[in-house]
Amino acid sequence: MKHLALVLVGLLLVVSSSCKKNNVSTKTNTEKLTAKVWMVSEVSSTGGLVVVYKRDLANNGYDLSKVRLEFLANGTIRGVDNNGNTSTSGTWKFVNNETQIEISGINFAGITFGTITVTRLEDANFDFTGTASIPQLGIPSTDATVKMIPAS
Repeated sequence: MKHLALVLVGLLLVVSSSCKKNNVSTKTNTEKLTAKVWMVSEVSSTGGLVVVYKRDLANNGYDLSKVRLEFLANGTIRGVDNNGNTSTSGTWKFVNNETQIEISGINFAGITFGTITVTRLEDANFDFTGTASIPQLGIPSTDATVKMIPAS
């Protein structure tokens, strides 16, 4: 009986020490958004049919490599546009159960912000849709999809 008890205790110790905690992220969307400065990875328009910019692509129709957005926890937004000009006068807030972000006071690279719809927000990805126009490429006001990654 003592032998069986020792085996059971040993088995219990092995099983309990091999269990791993589930490392599920408990960050809020605000924490994810404000933790990084975001840079453009890809922009497409008309439902993704026209790729306007893709990071590291040699022949982009429009250079967005300088664009950066930084959402601050106090509700302000800072950014750098496609020409390297900095703006710090914008504001932001989540709306509609954090499925959209309302942005005012800032306009970068032809993207008219207003309200954007968040399609993906993770530690390493921030994707959204909104309205954009890029007159230099002959693209009138159209729906655009923007994919952002943490700035390097």
